[in-house]
Amino acid sequence: MSTYLPSPPPQPEREPDISVVIAVYNAMPYLTECLDSVVGQSLGVDRIEVIAVDDGSTDGSGAELDRYAARYPQVRVVHQANSGGPSRPRNRALDLARGRYVYVVDADDLLGPETLERLMRMADTQGSDVVLGRLVGLGRTVSDKAHKHAEVADLYTSEVYRALHSAKLIRRRILERERIRYPEDLWFGEDQLFVTEAYLAAGKISVVGDYDCYYLRRREDGQNITQRSRTAHETVEHIERVMAMVAGRVQDPVGRRRMLGRHFRALLAKALRPAAWARRDYPEFSAEVFRRGRLLCDAYWSPEMASELTQLDSIRLYCFLGGAMDAFEVLAGYDPAKNPPELVADGGRLYKAFPGFRDPAAGLPDELFDVTDTVKAQHHLRSVGWKESLVRLTGHAYLESYGAGPEPSELVLRERATGRELTVPVTPRPTPELAEEGTRRGVDLGTAGFRVDVELSAVDGGGPIGPGVWDCFLTVRADAVARTVRLGRAHAADLDKTARRSRVVARDAASGTELAVSPFFTANYDNLSFEVVRRFTLPTG
Repeated sequence: MSTYLPSPPPQPEREPDISVVIAVYNAMPYLTECLDSVVGQSLGVDRIEVIAVDDGSTDGSGAELDRYAARYPQVRVVHQANSGGPSRPRNRALDLARGRYVYVVDADDLLGPETLERLMRMADTQGSDVVLGRLVGLGRTVSDKAHKHAEVADLYTSEVYRALHSAKLIRRRILERERIRYPEDLWFGEDQLFVTEAYLAAGKISVVGDYDCYYLRRREDGQNITQRSRTAHETVEHIERVMAMVAGRVQDPVGRRRMLGRHFRALLAKALRPAAWARRDYPEFSAEVFRRGRLLCDAYWSPEMASELTQLDSIRLYCFLGGAMDAFEVLAGYDPAKNPPELVADGGRLYKAFPGFRDPAAGLPDELFDVTDTVKAQHHLRSVGWKESLVRLTGHAYLESYGAGPEPSELVLRERATGRELTVPVTPRPTPELAEEGTRRGVDLGTAGFRVDVELSAVDGGGPIGPGVWDCFLTVRADAVARTVRLGRAHAADLDKTARRSRVVARDAASGTELAVSPFFTANYDNLSFEVVRRFTLPTG
């Protein structure tokens, strides 16, 4: 007797976790490496779908896609006539996507083996709508600042907005809810509008910064789409549109300033400076880029955005807006990495002598070149020693990028409660051990050493130091430029920071009291301070 067992009902097809979107146009031989990196993900190919849209390739890319689709059922290929850019094929793939997340990959780039697993783990754990993964440049520069590992990265106060490349894991629900797609009338800068919209729609942004997720390639054949020549309209249009989006939708003043500042950096680097280089040979191109650049500045620039630019870019923009076009053209072509600016000390101020500094023809104010308040004082505390009521401190100190000058530095003792200060002169000491470092930095560190003897029984030409907590600072001088730094945090590895016994520095026989000083290093920052107390004289013997 046979038993009839009915067939089980068909199971619904499992929704993929991630839809990998790839727009393909003449990407061989890089396409093969890209596809291998996608289907070989540690997440497992069964948990992803690959939607590759061949945008009219003529180099065999379409056949290569079909070969992978025949081998992997998770790979879906769509062939279409060439559209002239990546936006239309990406949008077609996004319309077909079924995954919880989407991840856009350029056909000439590749992924680290664990990329999708790590990105999805972060998104699922944190409930993130957008997750960035650390980029690695293959012949291209990438932003390290944008990819600092973070479970939560605020769009306005972190550096994630530096990264507007499409390679981000994005929750598909927010793309559908807001109908976010690539602008199909742009082939350059289209990813900036798409990613900015995704950022603004995201409830939470995270960063996987502890793994090399995405390898961004500059093609040896020069066929990256971003390497095409562009018209003036194509050069500026995407910047105009993304600035308008930010200005219209971001009300937070910090966020608006920082996000628009990012695009002013791009305006200078990708539009205005290239237009200055082309000014002689292509005057119509340059004139149109300059005209539209000025309109953007009129619409969105405000003085507080200067903090979002480098000092050199601030000077460039000052020249551009002030009509000093000859100076702007010189500064546009200037590369400080190849020709570092000289530091000029004058009147207690320090200036970076970029091109145009004190050039009568340029007429630029000195304030644009002033770096006094940004120069840091580097220091190193070598030893703390006592002889009765005298404490001796040794180490070295100098101004970063400038070195050590002949002017004497000084120790400053500042009473924490009142702000009262006592000063003690510093004796310069030769530091031959810093000669190699000085050569590497291009500064004179020959007399960066210091020794300071503090007689606590008679400080600053007066009586003994008074009761209270006195914090130690070092004022470092070079050519009349002075910077003050808290002393102690940078110290020798063998410096004894443990609690030291108090030392009596003065006695008052009339009251039967004494002043006792205890040096200590602060708990949070490791800085040197002295606690001074008046107490009844302790019996001896």
